[in-house]
Amino acid sequence: GTRAGSRHRAGGAARPARRAELGMGLGLGSLFLATILVLNGLAILNEERFLRRIGWGYEENLQEPPSFKKQVINLLYAVRVLLRVPLLGLNVLTILVKLLMG
Repeated sequence: GTRAGSRHRAGGAARPARRAELGMGLGLGSLFLATILVLNGLAILNEERFLRRIGWGYEENLQEPPSFKKQVINLLYAVRVLLRVPLLGLNVLTILVKLLMG
């Protein structure tokens, strides 16, 4: 006998194995989005309110000898100044793609 409430498939067919899905793909799109987010984070750092207070102002460190800290300061300055317009365009493009593609 079969018990009430138990279900048995005819022929003993097993369920097809479900493939585990990742919430976020590890492709080029995710790498692109992560890069955009990091660049946005670097671009919004305010030199007067934040960077100068911790000794990372661009003009304060012009006379410093070459060092890792000076390279990071130059990178922050370049992102804020040179990538402002391209980042704006990339952000708009990313938003449009996300709206259209889901």
